[in-house]
Amino acid sequence: MRSMIWLIIPAILLAAIQARAAEITALAACADKVFTEINRTQKWSGKAPAGCRARVVVEKRPTGVFVTAWSIEPADGGWVRTAFSAGMGYAEIARKKDLAVARQDIMTRAGHLGRCLESINTVNDPLDCRDSATKSYLAGEESGIENKRLIWLDDNGRHTVAEFAYGDTEATPSPPADLMGGQPLLPGMIINLHVIDDQS
Repeated sequence: MRSMIWLIIPAILLAAIQARAAEITALAACADKVFTEINRTQKWSGKAPAGCRARVVVEKRPTGVFVTAWSIEPADGGWVRTAFSAGMGYAEIARKKDLAVARQDIMTRAGHLGRCLESINTVNDPLDCRDSATKSYLAGEESGIENKRLIWLDDNGRHTVAEFAYGDTEATPSPPADLMGGQPLLPGMIINLHVIDDQS
């Protein structure tokens, strides 16, 4: 069994190298649409926006709203998960001009993170990004190896984090918990952005 796992790992690594900046940008575009939806309706529908194939979770935090979008793709003998998380303050979401600036900032930072991820996967160089990698060996009911890497910009700017993970565990990988940590925003729950904006 162990020798079989080591035969599968190179194929998963090859799939890992296929990750490109476009994946992070596509996930950021999904998050962008969620922020726009909340601006327009003051709530989240609970569904991924039209044209977005990613899974989405929205969190309400004291300072604003955090959106995490991720996709899981099968790879030879395993899976690959790519995720992106971004935060936006309540006042930014409420004000049209601030929203436009924040949306542009998120997309720019996502493109930056995508380039760093591509560099990591091709030449193991995170460029000017910060990154943290972990490798887990699982045994028992769920056996295999999971590799996970978080990437972020260490510039005291907006919360934007990318995650790239791959493994050969038999079970479907869980959502990217390291990117989340707040209170989930329930579908249809009203966020009174105008009251929050008036208090800021």
